[in-house]
Amino acid sequence: MGTSSSKPAADKFDPKKDLVDLKGKVIIVTGGNKGIGFATVSALLRANAKVYLAARNEERAKAAIESLHNAGLGKGGEHSLGEVVWLKLDLGDPREAKKAAEEFLKLETRLDVIVNNAGDMHGDGRLGDDGVSSMQIVNYISPYVFTRALLPLLKQTAAEPGSDVRIVNVASKVHAWTPAGVQYKEPSDWNVQYSWRPFAHFLRYGNSKLAVVLWSRHLQAQLLASDPASPITVLAIHPGVVDTASHTMRFPGLMKWLFSFGTIPVDEGAHNSLFAAASKKIKEEPEKYRAGVYLLESPPGTITPPSAAAQDDKLGEELVQTTEKFLKDIGV
Repeated sequence: MGTSSSKPAADKFDPKKDLVDLKGKVIIVTGGNKGIGFATVSALLRANAKVYLAARNEERAKAAIESLHNAGLGKGGEHSLGEVVWLKLDLGDPREAKKAAEEFLKLETRLDVIVNNAGDMHGDGRLGDDGVSSMQIVNYISPYVFTRALLPLLKQTAAEPGSDVRIVNVASKVHAWTPAGVQYKEPSDWNVQYSWRPFAHFLRYGNSKLAVVLWSRHLQAQLLASDPASPITVLAIHPGVVDTASHTMRFPGLMKWLFSFGTIPVDEGAHNSLFAAASKKIKEEPEKYRAGVYLLESPPGTITPPSAAAQDDKLGEELVQTTEKFLKDIGV
């Protein structure tokens, strides 16, 4: 979810014609059982990808897969559009995120795209068992672990001639709402409550999405430094504005009414994720998109500077160092 904005008529992005052919490609979409994630999975299947729908709840995941099958998608085989497989992924615990990656590595010998779509925007400030904000765990730390564990296979796939490997991290415009003075020197810095400010839950959400943008930029720089010819593209994006959360908030009727201004259908809301994951433009101009860019959705693929804090490379390095130390301390 992001801030409200209108969708210009000039957006002519069409997933049916603007995506590369994904036949033979393997993609993971986290949180693919509902909302923007489900719409992303659907479109990638139509482009003939093999998609791992990564989600925690088996019943909901299988219901989503059944819905896709009923639409003629993801059954596998010569006459099917793509193939869809459930991958159990619990982002509530970094250890479980690592296990999910390890399970995937037993199943596949290639990985072309990760779309880290799943997230938590409830913002109630709860701390998890490791003493860190549950929202930060779900939105940033577990996706970090999941992706880190899959990097060797991503690099292996990227070494193939003509490869087009991408890591897509779904962030939010709300990252720019994070109050000044943010730091990530200690794990406790992830737990700031902003309780003295209005809409504190959005600020906590924005802080977690700021971490996502910083990590994305750092990871792209790291990959390019280790291999200047690295064909792995890392993108942080703001998704389309779709109301997927008003029913979970206080005063849901009021929030649904507020969200109704500027929101768009779910299928359109997935367009920026799809652009980042598989658009022809990125394959045609890879260097343009391998600069740690941040993409807005109006129209999809619009390269836009993120907030000043999100461009602070020192803050990004601080974030990653703290993340690595935290993960080491909890044995991940």
